[in-house]
Amino acid sequence: MWDMKLNDISENTLLFLTDTSRREVLSSLRPIGKDDSDLKNLTDLALSVFNADGVRVVLVDSDQSEPLATSGAVGDIDIWTIEAHAISAQDKRCLVVLDAAEDVRFAEINVVAQEPRIRFLAIAPIHVGDKPVGALSVLSLKATSEFTFELEEKLVQFAKLAGSLIELKRNSRLEENIVNQLHRDEDRNAMALEVGNVGSWVWDLKSGIFTGNKMAYTMLGLSDENPVTGEDVFRAMHPDDFPMMKSSITRALAHDQDYAGEFRAASSGQWLLGRGRIFERDESGRPAVAVGVNINITATKNAAEKTRLLLRELNHRVKNTLAMLQSLARQTLNRTSDPAEFMEAFSGRLRAISEAHTLLSDREWSGISLVDLITRQVEPYAIYDAAQMVLVGEDIVLPPDHALGLGIALHELATNAAKHGAFSAAGGQVRVSWEIEPGLDGSRVVIHWVEIGGPSVMARETRGLGERLIERSLDKVISSSVRLSYPESGVEAVISMPIKDNSIPEFL
Repeated sequence: MWDMKLNDISENTLLFLTDTSRREVLSSLRPIGKDDSDLKNLTDLALSVFNADGVRVVLVDSDQSEPLATSGAVGDIDIWTIEAHAISAQDKRCLVVLDAAEDVRFAEINVVAQEPRIRFLAIAPIHVGDKPVGALSVLSLKATSEFTFELEEKLVQFAKLAGSLIELKRNSRLEENIVNQLHRDEDRNAMALEVGNVGSWVWDLKSGIFTGNKMAYTMLGLSDENPVTGEDVFRAMHPDDFPMMKSSITRALAHDQDYAGEFRAASSGQWLLGRGRIFERDESGRPAVAVGVNINITATKNAAEKTRLLLRELNHRVKNTLAMLQSLARQTLNRTSDPAEFMEAFSGRLRAISEAHTLLSDREWSGISLVDLITRQVEPYAIYDAAQMVLVGEDIVLPPDHALGLGIALHELATNAAKHGAFSAAGGQVRVSWEIEPGLDGSRVVIHWVEIGGPSVMARETRGLGERLIERSLDKVISSSVRLSYPESGVEAVISMPIKDNSIPEFL
């Protein structure tokens, strides 16, 4: 529980709130507007999970809390003093107040004197990187007698997810700023002929002759052995880009403006940034000579496109994950009325999804090693000896949907084995094997889960939630299947999924 006096802001807390590096991170988050839709989905989910009257995500500044998303009927109550203390704690745990009306620490803050009257508070700090920048607050108009360790862990997990969402949005904006800054740098350096990998050129507008350095000819796929004209340069551009580029150059000459444009070289498909300006005029004031540079921006284009696709994929996956969490919470609540049982079951499933997300993030959502996924989800439940888990098969890379669905199935199988199956006995063993099976419509990976050496088992007349989650875990993966069986020797499962033929990872 929290033991700091909250009747004033301490000097240490003020120093923390005004820390320069923390405020720099906080400043970079400010463009995230109030009631952000993704964060609102998260607070809506937290509201249902904690059965509270209000949930809010805020940035905590040196003198106020700035709401990013709120759910419930509590509104914009001012609890900045409490949230400031909560995020300045060194142990990164939650501040929990079971009954603010009975807690002497709140005498001068007068939380219960505000409208609405807050009686219960649970606040977890939100980190971006290693900097505490905000708080996720769960509020209730009624006091409570306890707030379990499992609920506190859940609150911490929600705060971590909020931090990940906020950081993702910040990084998306920073990536855009980086690309914009790169273009500005190119503008400043475009005329610097000594810079490497820059093609410089001079165009005599009277004669039409185009001359340049070796890089300029190489970029365009031209030879410097014969005279090159401006028309030759236009023909060296990709046909789809030529009309726009010629129009841009003609317009710039006509209006006495610098020319700038991006185009692909027809010979190589590389993207080039062309920049130019009038260098010399004739006696009548008409443009006579233009100078400029071509810069290879293929890597920049590819990087920007990769970043855009990755961010779009991450946003899509985060929304899908929130929907999955809502569904899991709903299904788990429907199966049990015991809060302790609910928290144990839901926490494990949340950790299973979190582990899969961590592995996917490490590989930029390109896929997960099957061995890593199985090890992460199953090995912690081999409570007697890690040798209780045996893996047989050549490692492959699973796509994101495969990995998330399989992660849930493996978690349910592992927890069941720990409670009732092979992992519950010292001599028990779980053997997970897989093989690639070729087929007319593509290859499939078939995974066998076999338990031996544990208590005798038999199928139950009524299927539990875990069994249903296992069987439905791969609903998003078309043409997949999960089959459970219950021989006396132990639970067995056969999981079949379509897989690409190039899924053997290069790093093996």
